[in-house]
Amino acid sequence: MIGIKSYGAYLPKYLMPRELIAKAWDFPTVPGTKAIASVDEDSLTMAVEAGLDCLSGIDPKSIDGLYFASTTQVYTEKDSASFIATVLDMREDIITIDFTDSLKAGTTALARAMDTIKANKDISSILIIASDTREAEPATMYEFGYADGAAALLVSEGENLPIIIDDYYSISVNVTGPWKRAKEDNFIRTFESKMDNQIYTQSITRVMSEIMKRNNLNPEDIDVAAYYYNNPRTHGRISKRMKFSQGVAQNGLFFQVGDLGTPMSFMLLISAMKRPKEEAKIILAGYGDGADAILMHVQDRRALRELSKNHMGMAGHQKSMKTLQNYNVYIESKKLLAKDRYVRKSSAVTMWRDTLTVYKMYGNRCKSCGTVQYPSTFRSCIVCRADDQMELVKLALKGKIFTYTLDHLVGGSYLATPVPRCVIDLDGGGRILLNMTEIENPEDNVKIGMEVELTFRKEHEGADFKNYYWKCRPIRGRF
Repeated sequence: MIGIKSYGAYLPKYLMPRELIAKAWDFPTVPGTKAIASVDEDSLTMAVEAGLDCLSGIDPKSIDGLYFASTTQVYTEKDSASFIATVLDMREDIITIDFTDSLKAGTTALARAMDTIKANKDISSILIIASDTREAEPATMYEFGYADGAAALLVSEGENLPIIIDDYYSISVNVTGPWKRAKEDNFIRTFESKMDNQIYTQSITRVMSEIMKRNNLNPEDIDVAAYYYNNPRTHGRISKRMKFSQGVAQNGLFFQVGDLGTPMSFMLLISAMKRPKEEAKIILAGYGDGADAILMHVQDRRALRELSKNHMGMAGHQKSMKTLQNYNVYIESKKLLAKDRYVRKSSAVTMWRDTLTVYKMYGNRCKSCGTVQYPSTFRSCIVCRADDQMELVKLALKGKIFTYTLDHLVGGSYLATPVPRCVIDLDGGGRILLNMTEIENPEDNVKIGMEVELTFRKEHEGADFKNYYWKCRPIRGRF
């Protein structure tokens, strides 16, 4: 049997109230809030966070592949999946694939993972991560909807799986919109929203109807329908057209965190798994130039409930989110205002050479005295001075602040300062210097002895290359 062994999610810390967008442009308001990534986040860093959540308690080296789904790839000619797998400390002899350019990339990746596991006896588990940071053109209705987030599903072969995948069905439809050209467009465009909505409705209802027909199911047999949507009214119409019972179609996400793009249907599924029914029938559906429908059922309710306890998922992240009070913070975090920005330099060769230290977070442990130190490039122990007695050790992603300073001038700018630069004693050993992110009023809120967790973030762009490293943040409860 093939099914879902684990899940994970990530939502940025900050929520933008839609009423602030309405006030900024003198628009009629839309209810609710939407999740927005910080200035040092993108689809890749959020994918790492979702992957960490999904693999909590699971050895990453036991996974045989990673599929990454996104419409907002960081690079157009570089495999993001291999980069994410490196940061998650997975093996090198795995398959990595990027699925992109369609909002159904996540569900398509899930179907392909199922096919891959069936076809290859050497592959028994694939991690699928969907992540998006779509930019909405300011002063448009898109700005009310587009939000940022990531979700992960671990697809595995075995007997004791919480959710079993029964079947899938896909269609391809060459729609006229929406679209975004690679070079010419900064924002997503469309000819006619009503036509887009009509094709969306036809595609989603068709794949869900067909998957039920193929498996001799009626609408009343379905317990959870998690299908992508960006318009709550249309979502309700589809539920009525499908004749789903009340509460089957998952519809609360848009008003809480917005239209997350590629990870939207995964997030809807995860949010529905807090209180699963035994043997519940589930339809997961993605849309984008066609649609995918995946039929599943709950096999082990207790195991699913344990996942909700041991993983942050959606609910855990929502508890630690903060509502913004200023629209200007959103504009700046998205870099929607043109301005000259400070550019740093970097060495791609150094980053490649120091992958174990920079990305995978390995340090050294002295075989003579047991001292753990970072980075892993030292030959001598800083305590007992023994030479060439070092062994690699995986460092914890949590710790306490040993000391810190507040930097009031970062990147030639006083914007969003001061930035705490923290010396952190990691749990289990090792000391590291990191910038802090997601902190308000650092003069008052950063303390020696404060517990922090590490988060993988975008650092800066230098030499026409995007550079990433770890930062620390106040505990959000990942582990």
